[in-house]
Amino acid sequence: MNVLTRSEEEILFNQLKHNARINCAPLIQEFVDCNTGKSFSVIWSCRRQLKAMNNCLKNFTTTEELDKLRLEYIKQKRETNDC
Repeated sequence: MNVLTRSEEEILFNQLKHNARINCAPLIQEFVDCNTGKSFSVIWSCRRQLKAMNNCLKNFTTTEELDKLRLEYIKQKRETNDC
């Protein structure tokens, strides 16, 4: 398997986080809406939304998801080098 450079790994990690934010956008928005107009009460009043948001983000930022991005990137890299 080809080794990715540090900058390529960073690009893929940023893409992973971006994908997670897109996939979890409704839950993120729900948490943001819950926070509106609150200060310290956020800690207990938005706990359910925070937990749902974090679980979603955790599901989309796994090592398996990063490996999928790596394999896809390497495949595309090979295809462009073969041309």
